[in-house]
Amino acid sequence: MILGPLVMVAVLVGLTLAIAFMLDVMASRTSWKMRAVWAALIGAFVPASLPILTLLSETGFTPEAIPPVGVLVVGAFILAAVIGFPVAYVFSKKRAAGGFSADPGKDFD
Repeated sequence: MILGPLVMVAVLVGLTLAIAFMLDVMASRTSWKMRAVWAALIGAFVPASLPILTLLSETGFTPEAIPPVGVLVVGAFILAAVIGFPVAYVFSKKRAAGGFSADPGKDFD
């Protein structure tokens, strides 16, 4: 009964951490706060994209599909704000505090 929500939270946390790490490596010139926001949003919308796409493919772009798709989008924003952003914020802040400079010119001063 409680295992399903715990697995959902664990998957969301793991996906958000992986995306935050990937953004830290690939987009190191971006501020750590912006990387945390993007990691939380991507981490929440990747799992929500499958139900959204399934719903749209089954019902089509009809007026009956707007409320359920809206609920899924709002739910993804809530998951990003409540679960994804705090995890990505702490991870990105710790990586930025202990990070190294990406500029090789500073190594040979």
